[in-house]
Formats: sequence, structure tokens, C-alpha cells
Amino acid sequence: MNQLINKSAVLLLLALCGVVFTAQAQVSIDISGGTVRGKPIAIVPFRTIDGTAPGTQIDQVIANNLKISGKFEPISANNYMSFPSRSEEVRFKDWRFIDAEALVIGEIWKLDTDLYEVQFRVYDVARELEVGQGKRIPNLRGKDLRTAAHIISDSVYQAFMNKPGAFNSRIAFIKRSEIEFQRFRYRLMVADWDGFGEQEVFASWRPLLSPAWSPDGRRLSFVSFADTGSVIRVLDTTTGQHEIVAQFKGVNSAPAWSPDGRQLAYSTSQNGSPDIYVYDVNSKQHTRISTHYGIDTEPAWSPDGRSLLFTSNRSGKPQIYSYDFARQESTRITFDGDENANASYDYNGERVALVHDGGQIAVMQERTGELTWITRNKFDESPSFSPNGDMVLYASEQDYEPALMVASSDGRVRTKLEFVQGDVREPSWSPLRQ
Repeated sequence: MNQLINKSAVLLLLALCGVVFTAQAQVSIDISGGTVRGKPIAIVPFRTIDGTAPGTQIDQVIANNLKISGKFEPISANNYMSFPSRSEEVRFKDWRFIDAEALVIGEIWKLDTDLYEVQFRVYDVARELEVGQGKRIPNLRGKDLRTAAHIISDSVYQAFMNKPGAFNSRIAFIKRSEIEFQRFRYRLMVADWDGFGEQEVFASWRPLLSPAWSPDGRRLSFVSFADTGSVIRVLDTTTGQHEIVAQFKGVNSAPAWSPDGRQLAYSTSQNGSPDIYVYDVNSKQHTRISTHYGIDTEPAWSPDGRSLLFTSNRSGKPQIYSYDFARQESTRITFDGDENANASYDYNGERVALVHDGGQIAVMQERTGELTWITRNKFDESPSFSPNGDMVLYASEQDYEPALMVASSDGRVRTKLEFVQGDVREPSWSPLRQ
């Protein structure tokens, strides 16, 4: 099916028809795919000092984070020969014996009622030395201990991969819940990167689409529906305030933030066929970028802000084009396959995640056009790179039910994120938290 034409048609009909999703099961994380083993790492259960152990098992959160990345292989605690929590307790021979190459230890200090401090250290077992510096994360409430685990995971990733982790970030997605028979509530949700701690930030009795994070991680742009049709809104996730930035006659869709957060690209059919426009956040001005009789939609900025990717059917079927602001010209960049759509850059602009041939997720080297397949399904959509470019978030269908998936950007490891209730689509990965 022609994905581009289909999505445009859906946008025109959603306000009347709704979106058909199916139910989803209990929260769990299931690792699937991938055959190459990551770096073996031991994450010792953190010792609680001066109090009862909190409900959050920091070591398990760290292990899940690192496992999902595809870069690490956590070793079961059943194999540990010792359980150190301080540097003087570490015996490297214990960890070499179980083939661990990395080690994480730590303590949770209870300072007061629901007030904690977490201390941790990371070791390179082969070299028998601490990597980075031992760190303290003070003044944590019980609900913040998962955030501490994400921060520790980022430190481990930085120490061994020599690049930032992406665990202390968030995702946004659309969730539909059936309130009464055939009566649905659509909610814009925000959660930890792994799907936990979801919170509703906007809700409507009409469909919501295309959430996109601003570079500062505070604002979300998205599409909602009013009596007049689709509108583009910008929501401040810290205050809950929101405003409409595009409400033209016809279809208004697919908002995307510029790298500096000062502009918002989007698609609108106010003059006939959908074209790409850019909205200036400060001046409130709208500038038309593309003028073609075909459908131009799904803009995505390059990291340097000098160009835009977008999907167009001007060649007959959906393909990815790049618009250069300096030259004011558009160039086709995808030639492999019948259809390519819904593209987005990684953090340095070298790779592009896209939907290939109507439902497969692929990562393309922009310079060569070479594709790496993340999935080979026919039901996958909305790929979004992690802030460090090492993972891809996307929507899928698993066992005939909607699901959000995270895959390593080389396609070796794929992880299903299942949420408590409702149907989930349209995921978007935030920048790292400030």
C-alpha cells in the first residue's frame, strides 16, 4: 500500500472515523532478535545503608537498560562469587572467573524518610581499574531512584563506548483507551525511555498524531483535531500550557522542530496539495518551502539546520528528498525499493532512519545510500533515533497487537515495550534531559 497517500487520506478522515488500534498487555520488556553478544557486565545489587531497601531495584534497571542497547550482556547474579559495594571489597579475580569485562557496584544511603543518596563505581575488569570517577547522586526521593539508575547507565555507557548513553531521556507516544463501547479517549503520553512512569500531558476525544520533541526537551508539537479539521499544537510539558501554531484549511500535519528550537517545519494543504512550510516561533510567520503538485510531507531537520528531509510522491511513489535552504533546491536521496518514507536523522546527520517499502524499518547511510534493515515486517512505522544514535524507537504490531519497539541501530537486538493498558502508536524519542 502506498504509505504516503494512505497517511494523507487518513489525516483527512480521522476526525470523523477515528483510528483502529487493538488492546495491549501488561508491562514487560522482552528481548528478541540479535545474535552477537555484547560486553559481559556484572551489576551487583546495590547495598542499602541505614534503612530498608527501597522498592526500586537499581541494579535491575541498569541491567535492562544496558541489555536493550545491544552493547552489553548482563551476567546473572546467580553466578557472582562476591557482592562488593565499596572499592576495597572488589576482588577482580572473582569477576574474571565468570568472564565479566565490566563491573558496577554501589550503595543506597537512606538519609531521611523517602530521601536517599546513591553512590556508585564502575570498573574495567581486564585492566583492574576504575573507569571515570566514583559518583554521588544526592537528594533523591524514592520515585527518583529509577532516574538515578538511568544516570548510572549513561555513565557506564560513556565509560566503555566513549559516547553518551541515552537512558536519561524520555519518549512520547499516543495512547488510545476505550472509555465506553466504541468511545475512545486519545492521550499524549510521556514516559521514561523504557516506557515506565508514563504520564498524560494532553487528552482529546479526537485522534492525536505526530508528537515531536523540541531540542530542549520541554515542548512537544503534535497534531490534534478540531471542528475545522487538523491543527498543529505546541505543548509545554512543564506547565501544561499549549497553543495552536497552524490551523489552515485542509490538512495540517507532521510538525518537526529545528535544531535550535526557533522554527517548526510542517506540511499543510492550504493551497491544494500538501507542501512543506516553516513556522518561526518568535515572529509567528509561516514560510512556504516546497511548491509541487504532488504530496510533500513528513519534514525532518538536519542536525546543522541547513537542510530538511521530507517525503514526496513527486516521482510517482513515496521517496525521501532533501531540501537545501541555501540553494533552495530539493534532491531525491532514496533509490532502493519502491517506497521510502517517514525519515529522520541521527544526532550527527550521517544516518537516516526511515520506513522502507511500506512497513520495514531501515537505517540508511546518507552518503552512500546503503541500507541496514532494522526490521523485516510489514507493520512498522514512525522510527525515531535515540539521542546518541545507537538505538531506534518505532511502532509495530506484535501478535496482532500494537506495540512500541526499541532496536539497536545495527538491527541486532530488538526489544518490545508493553504498557499497562490502551493502544500505542506514533512514538518520538526526546533529547537527553538537561
